[in-house]
Amino acid sequence: MDSLTQIVLGAACGEVVAGKKLGNRAMLWGAIGGTIPDLDVFAQLFVDEITATSFHRGFMHSFLFAAIAPFVLAKMTQWFYHGGVYRKQGYKLPAMVLWVLFYVGAAAGVNFIPVLLGEGLSWYVFVPTLLLGIALVVSLWKNYLNRDLSLVEAPYRTWVMLFFWSIFTHPILDCFTSWGTQIWQPFADTRVQWTTVSVVDPLYTVPFALCLLVAAFLLRTNKARVWWSWAGILWGCAYLGYTVWHKRSMGLVFKDSLREKNIAYKRFYTGPTIFNNIVWSGVAEGDTAYYFGLYGFNDPEERMKTISVIPKNHQLLNHIPPDDRTRKFLTWFTDGYYNVVPYRGDTLQVNDLRFGLLGDRLRGNNYVFPFLLFKNEKGVWDIKQNNRNKESVEDSERSFSELWARVKGHVPE
Repeated sequence: MDSLTQIVLGAACGEVVAGKKLGNRAMLWGAIGGTIPDLDVFAQLFVDEITATSFHRGFMHSFLFAAIAPFVLAKMTQWFYHGGVYRKQGYKLPAMVLWVLFYVGAAAGVNFIPVLLGEGLSWYVFVPTLLLGIALVVSLWKNYLNRDLSLVEAPYRTWVMLFFWSIFTHPILDCFTSWGTQIWQPFADTRVQWTTVSVVDPLYTVPFALCLLVAAFLLRTNKARVWWSWAGILWGCAYLGYTVWHKRSMGLVFKDSLREKNIAYKRFYTGPTIFNNIVWSGVAEGDTAYYFGLYGFNDPEERMKTISVIPKNHQLLNHIPPDDRTRKFLTWFTDGYYNVVPYRGDTLQVNDLRFGLLGDRLRGNNYVFPFLLFKNEKGVWDIKQNNRNKESVEDSERSFSELWARVKGHVPE
């Protein structure tokens, strides 16, 4: 899921493991542990797009990494505290600035959600995040920067367990989303994707974060702190269970809708749309086409009103050898759920249909996750993601408004 959600989950793990010994530091280090697997995104600064995309949710999201990394991180953390680095102003000031900048980025992302949904900047989101930000700055200034921090004593085993649970739970949560998580690396590149929850779902994250926020304001000796922490964890687990039930229900609706329209298919894939678990998409594979539709659990009928036909056009790749690195990557990454359309000149666009369309029907080029397939300057087939172009941004603004209306039960004619 998104980095903010993984930080919340990691912080909860840190609190449960070491909250009584470390107080809010346990949440802090748990949040750091929960962030570490996603640092694999920086691979794109050093390698080509195929390697970077393959590496994301790869080894750093594996069970093997979760088993090894905690021992190294625990040693580094003990050195950090035993050496007194954490008490020096030369460290504390940059650290405070980084945390404030991180909060500003996270708050901006939260405030951008209602904008994407067509409601504009919302005071009921902006005001709480602004007040929380002010409280964070004041607290850091008084209780961190201008205060002589207390000694930190925790056994090595505690640090190992803190980092293990904050890192181990990260790929488990990612398995509930799309994209695929290579938890068995380096032994297999199988990508586990249960696809029951969106990569960004405020209904999972916000209540969880609020529970931890309440716990953070309580003394470590207060029993209520433990209850609030576990309340957040139990909310997260219950919500994931709710999404599993939704996926099962969506599968039944999709199969019934395909049967009603006499559509023959080999297999199908379902997943929730962004920011919610109410409106789901489904894509079914036929012989020469895919069939795509949306269903909302607030729809008046338990069926898909519209199912779009998306031609496969796989023959457009016939001139590329099956063992070509780029073609093999596209087949692996999309799990075979892709279609091909001409783009410009010799360049082709390959669309990952697991992520669906912007809207409930095919119109023009409204694919959520397209790749451009082209020959680079070396004459070798290469790819580039094409979901950040001007056309896709304009489509997104309109489609998010439509999606929000669909969440509220307004089915388009």
